[in-house]
Amino acid sequence: MAEWLLWRREYLVEKGGRMHYALVLVLLFLGIMLLHILETSLWAVFYYSWALFKDFETSLYFSLTSYTTIGYGDVLLPQRWRLLGAIEGVTGVLFCGLSTAFIFAVMSAMLQSRLRNFSHEEAQKAQTDTVRTNSYSR
Repeated sequence: MAEWLLWRREYLVEKGGRMHYALVLVLLFLGIMLLHILETSLWAVFYYSWALFKDFETSLYFSLTSYTTIGYGDVLLPQRWRLLGAIEGVTGVLFCGLSTAFIFAVMSAMLQSRLRNFSHEEAQKAQTDTVRTNSYSR
């Protein structure tokens, strides 16, 4: 996603209105959510393939609650495997933090771009007003 944003940066800076930025953010959130769901699904496949839970739905439920560190405690791994839940929780915290930092960096870049465009537009408007004022004063 970062590579795609860097590749499209010039286009976004030139054409980047509020709607473009909003669309980019929605797609960014969607992509990040899909990646997190993919990761929790991979954990669930591991749990299910080792028969740690009776069905895939329970494996996915446990994976999602561990990854997000909610950890209701209503579904538990067998005692021999219980450290995996904690490892998945740490993984989830780190990747969610990384995702938050990435979204913050993208939003910060968008704000900087909008501020530069706004300043440039204000400078052009002031220059146009100065030209008009000078032409009337002759």
